[in-house]
Amino acid sequence: MHSTPLRRKRAVTRLALALLATVVAVGACELTLRIFVEAWQPPLGNLSYAKGDGTPITFDEAREQHLLVEVAPDGAASPPRKRLTWAPGQTFFLCYTDADQLRRDWFDARGRVPVHINRFGLREREITQDKPAGQKRILCLGDSFTFAWGIPIETGWVRLLEGKLRASGKDVFTVNCGAAGTVCVDEYWWGLEHRFHVFGPDAVVVTICLNDLIPSSGLSVIAPPPSTGLRTLDLFVRALGRNQLDLDPTRDWVQELLDLPVEQALAAGLAGHDKPFEAMWSQGVPQACLGAMKRWCDERKVKFMVILWPFLQGLGDARHYPFQKLHDLVALYCKAAGIPFLDVLPSLAKTRAEDLWVTPADPHPNPLAQDLAIRLIEPFVATHCGL
Repeated sequence: MHSTPLRRKRAVTRLALALLATVVAVGACELTLRIFVEAWQPPLGNLSYAKGDGTPITFDEAREQHLLVEVAPDGAASPPRKRLTWAPGQTFFLCYTDADQLRRDWFDARGRVPVHINRFGLREREITQDKPAGQKRILCLGDSFTFAWGIPIETGWVRLLEGKLRASGKDVFTVNCGAAGTVCVDEYWWGLEHRFHVFGPDAVVVTICLNDLIPSSGLSVIAPPPSTGLRTLDLFVRALGRNQLDLDPTRDWVQELLDLPVEQALAAGLAGHDKPFEAMWSQGVPQACLGAMKRWCDERKVKFMVILWPFLQGLGDARHYPFQKLHDLVALYCKAAGIPFLDVLPSLAKTRAEDLWVTPADPHPNPLAQDLAIRLIEPFVATHCGL
């Protein structure tokens, strides 16, 4: 029978060996991660471009070859800021990696989506400025969500709206002015007054995304994940912790971003030329421009409506969507201004955000998101247009 001191000695030895084995295993794992695994793996479905003949082309090459051009001012009226847009008459491809893994049924066999730009610089069919007798035209202003980025044009909400409204026998034509060198609310207003009015609209629908209103990381707000300095521990913490896109529900993200000073927004990359701080909700510019567009429409007896899209993050059952406060602010403003307003968040809220993206690297709304949204958009527009 072993003595108590001997048993204790053996127990301590076993514990020391176990700790040593753990340290060695963790060290080996850390070394393996640092040697063989990149610190950050890019998400599936990265985007590139190709010309109409399939030749790959970079953004800079597109500028050099004048496939991308500056939005031309109308006489002395310059746009709010310089913007590039695809040159009229161009056909090109949006190309996505990992198509065989993603299996997006709207991509072609090479993981591409074709885009044609008409003579007016719109992702739209050819259209005349002279409106046929009896035709109702609905002008759709917005950014890439309206453009139908990453999906065939027929599956975007603008074309879906036309199809549903025409099903009743009405001659309705929706004009897609999305992302035609206008990506912020003040640019939508400038585009309406100086470019898009030539199509003789009977109704104007302005689609706003939340990145038009608050400083953000592209199409979403992302809280940077903290690093412990050890990749093994980082991997463990991220596996057990919250997804990077699932923001801390105890923080008022909307108010923090509304209160964010311009210097901090610029330093954090949340504002810049593509997301100009001066055009944000906190500066009062979207509100003023929506009011100006309503007055323009009222003077011409044109129906005016506003549709708001959510960020495609924090959506799905049992998940926290942290931007409701901004939706409420826009709804209150539109109500006070007498502007018909639709929030499409309820149509998307129950679906996992990841299921609504074009690809994990491109969180634009895919055909499923567009189809869910149109279920609210079509009756809203039909009611206010008397269709």
